Parts: sequence; structure tokens; C-alpha cells
Amino acid sequence: MPALFALFGAGVGIGVWLLATGFRRRPAPPPTRARPGRGRGPTSVSTARIAATLGVAAAVGAATGWPVAAILAAVGVWLLPRVLGPDLANRRALDRVEAIAAWAEDLAGTLQGAAGIEQAILETAASAPTEIGAELDRLTAAIRAGVRLPQALRALADDLADPTADLVINVLLQAARHQARDIATGLSGVGQRARRQASMRMRVAAGRARTRTSVRIVVTVVIGIATLAALFAHDLLRPYGSPLGQLILAALGGAFAGALVWLVRTGRVEDLPRILTRHSTPELAGEVTGEATG
Repeated sequence: MPALFALFGAGVGIGVWLLATGFRRRPAPPPTRARPGRGRGPTSVSTARIAATLGVAAAVGAATGWPVAAILAAVGVWLLPRVLGPDLANRRALDRVEAIAAWAEDLAGTLQGAAGIEQAILETAASAPTEIGAELDRLTAAIRAGVRLPQALRALADDLADPTADLVINVLLQAARHQARDIATGLSGVGQRARRQASMRMRVAAGRARTRTSVRIVVTVVIGIATLAALFAHDLLRPYGSPLGQLILAALGGAFAGALVWLVRTGRVEDLPRILTRHSTPELAGEVTGEATG
């Protein structure tokens, strides 16, 4: 019996360590211009998460003898660091919007110097923010390879898959098709709009951070009480060892997980609809951009 409790304590310790490492903000990796998805980092992290999840589930199952407790522990170790940790996805989205705004403003300034569209793209892509650097590198390679500018810009829109980028690219598309000369004003307007969007999303993110802090406190208290009860209040938890008790425990765990998922979904910010998709028409995109920059 002491060995089981020692194993249980080790499992709880690993779970707490995983939660703590998930909450702690890590320094961003050095920027690279390579395509996303390359490298060995995500694979090793996933392997460690799988091993830790299975280890904690086995420890809790051996200590309690409850299959439902083992499943709930595995789900908690797998999901809680991602749900309650830093909102990295929103941070990356904000960084990308700001990078697109900076590129649009850089393009506008370069075009005011009487540079052509292709020349302006080639000049600004070399010093573009790293968040969109890989996509712009592919755009410049296509232009140098002789790909027609509208086709290359459409490929860039597919690569970025971002509503704000669609506005910038559509201004360039309209200018390339209709030989428009004064597009710097349109690009400046899109850049300012992107800045306003990023500012709004930062205010929303600040409110979400307060909600996440409250959820972390609640989850920590619940896990702490459950751990203390398992260690020192066996009579209180004995009814959960029956089949009916396991069903009740599963229902309680499912309700708790559902509440966490609901909190996460209510804090999401819906992005604007895209205007440059494979099914969009140039005329419709031009009307939308005129409304956005007006």
C-alpha cells in the first residue's frame, strides 16, 4: 500500500510539473525564413507529452484502482497545459496582423518613390517581418521565375490565408490588372486598418488573460482538494469505487471538462471573413477593399 501511494504521489508530482511548465512563458525560438512545419521540435514535445500522459494515467490507476480516475488524469495532463497555458495561438495571430500592417505601410512608402509594383515587392520582401518572411520569399521567387504578378499574388493569398493579408493583396491585384498608379493611399489605409484590428484584439486578449487566471485558480483548487482527499480522506472517496460511483465520477469529470471547453470557446475572437479565396471574383474583392479602405 505505501508503494501505491508513493506511485500516486509521483504521478501527481509529474502532473503538477507539466501544468507549471505549461503555464510558464517560454522564450520564442530564433526567427527563421524556412517554411513552417519543419524541424524536430514538435515531434519531441509530442512524444514527451504522450509519455507523461500515459505515466500519470498508469500511476493514478494503480494508486486508486479506478479506471475512470486514470482516464480523467490522462485527459487532464494532455489538455490542461494547452487550455490554461499562454495563449500562443492568439499571440501569433496578433504578430502576423502587425507584420502584414508593417509590410503594407512599407509598400506604400516604396511605391510613393515612383517604384513599380514588382520592384516594390522585391525591395520590401527583403526586409519584411519574419512572421510573413517565408511566404514573401516564395512570392519573390515566383516573380523572379517569370510568374505573372496576379497569379503570384493569388498564391501569396493562399499561403498567408489571412483576412488582413487579403486586403493588402487585393489592392495590389487591382493595381496590377488595371494599371493603377496611385495605390500607395489604398495600402496606407489597409495598413492603418490592420493596426486598429491588432489594437482591438490586444484589448480582447487582455480580458481573456484575466479569465484564464481565474480558471487556473479554480483548477488548482480542485486538483489540490482531490489530491488531499485521496491521501487523507479515504472514507470520503470510498463510494466512488463502486460501479455507480465510477459513473458519477465520470459525469463530474465530463461536466468539469465541458465547463473548461465552454470558457475557452467563449474567449475566442472570430476573425474577419476572407475576400480572396479560390471561389472569390476580382470584382467582388475590389468592392470589399473599397469599403475597407474608405
